[in-house]
Amino acid sequence: MLGKFFRKESEAHNLMQQHIEVVEKAVDSWREALLFYFKGGKEDFEKKALLTIKMESEADKVRRDAELLLYQGAYLPTFREDLLSLLELVDTIADDAERGVDFIRIENPEIPPTGVEKLKIIVEKNHEAFISFKEAYDVLYKRRSDVLSYTHKVQEAEKEVDALQDELMKVIFQSELSLAHKIQLRDLILTIGFISDSSENASDRVALMAVKGRI
Repeated sequence: MLGKFFRKESEAHNLMQQHIEVVEKAVDSWREALLFYFKGGKEDFEKKALLTIKMESEADKVRRDAELLLYQGAYLPTFREDLLSLLELVDTIADDAERGVDFIRIENPEIPPTGVEKLKIIVEKNHEAFISFKEAYDVLYKRRSDVLSYTHKVQEAEKEVDALQDELMKVIFQSELSLAHKIQLRDLILTIGFISDSSENASDRVALMAVKGRI
């Protein structure tokens, strides 16, 4: 019986790891898609956008498999609740990536030349936030005492994204663009920032798990 319990625990851990890796692929393709779009590579954007959508669907599948194992009794209840919550928070990151490419595919926003470089930086900072979250999760099982240093990096990246978003939106709303165009660009900027917001939420859960102890 005990062996069966630990086997389920190991399988659940492997699925959690697989889930984060698939979400990472979604975020990577999201990043590449947006960078292609900003430089006018709409065909390459479309390919990466479709890959992002595919990875989001794959992440959903792996999440459901992991949830099933957890509901079947992998891990003790106190840890199970944390892991189920973390699964949902990480899956939201893949949802955000899909939402970002869908926004562009549907609305096809025209990016003013003055905003391109700032948007690239915002995308990269969002990507950094996710990578720091992933590093925090990786050390949770190895060097739990290091987790908070990585979650702090996520928080810093998210703050930088907020500041960059505010700065760019101020420039946009002081420009001569039409109000409809300004609002569309504002929505694009906010949609891009969802990645860092969700990465921070997931990293906060990892920090809590590290403080609580054994996983």
